[in-house]
Amino acid sequence: MYIKVCPHGQGGGDGPVNYLIRLDYPQRDESPPVILRGDADMTRNLIDAQTRQWKFTAGVCSWGPEDTVTPEQERRLMDDFERTAFAGLDPDQYNILWVRHSHAGHHELHFVIPRVELSTGKAMNAFPPGWQKTFDPLRDLHNIREGWSRPDDPARK
Repeated sequence: MYIKVCPHGQGGGDGPVNYLIRLDYPQRDESPPVILRGDADMTRNLIDAQTRQWKFTAGVCSWGPEDTVTPEQERRLMDDFERTAFAGLDPDQYNILWVRHSHAGHHELHFVIPRVELSTGKAMNAFPPGWQKTFDPLRDLHNIREGWSRPDDPARK
């Protein structure tokens, strides 16, 4: 499993949210997206309500086709991910939308985070420059513990 953050983050909430949940995408009729946490409309509205240039962060946790991921493993990863991304914040201070995709032949957990701290309205960036130093150990912990494929495995080059 690897964690990727997309370079997007400007514009309205329709783009990132609709990409995650829309059904009119190849193979999604057989394997539709599943919202695991969050509210798509709330996430979209929080993004749209901002006047900042950078309004959201979107990314994905993606597994190799040989990896099996259970709902319990998803829950543990999402919990640890949120504790890492939002360290020091209570759940009512941030918003995140989690959506499972399986239409591409492997397991993916997509996320969209409005870049706003909800109690103050101040800007919040869960993935500042150098974010990999924080999230790579999280990725490695889960890959090793669960026996998932690792992006740093030389055999996967």
